[in-house]
Amino acid sequence: MIKRIGQLYISFENFITNLLLIAIVFFVFTSAVMRWAGVPLSWSVEFAQLLFVWVIFLGANRTLRENKHIEVDFFVKMMPKRVKSIIDIVMNILVIAFLLFLTKYGIQLSIENSVRQISNLPLSYSFITMAVPIGSILMVLTTIIKLKEKFTKFMSRSELIGGK
Repeated sequence: MIKRIGQLYISFENFITNLLLIAIVFFVFTSAVMRWAGVPLSWSVEFAQLLFVWVIFLGANRTLRENKHIEVDFFVKMMPKRVKSIIDIVMNILVIAFLLFLTKYGIQLSIENSVRQISNLPLSYSFITMAVPIGSILMVLTTIIKLKEKFTKFMSRSELIGGK
């Protein structure tokens, strides 16, 4: 049941991310065409920027889940598997700490920007800044799931080594 909910969530997140990316292209293209036609739409580029921030944070979670972030692992690859696993677990804990930091200050930033309005839109600037804490929380959940899997794998390897 939990796995099915997870799959539905992943499908929904992927759909939303793709939809937002298509909307960005649409709004920027429409803005360019309308400007060329002599009827500029000042709000469309700003709306596309708002969507772009959301695509960044939702896409970052998707990238994290699919292990597609860039890694600098030249030295780590030379280490024994056990040391690699420990480094991987520690790095995931540090990532969670950083994401919690982003969540805390992202919420504060959103609250501070709640009265500020996006210049050509009747929307609060919080619609942009809320992408930071929401995206960070999603990445924390993804990292916790990955950390649990890595820790379980590490402990099962440790039992194998200790049992020999």
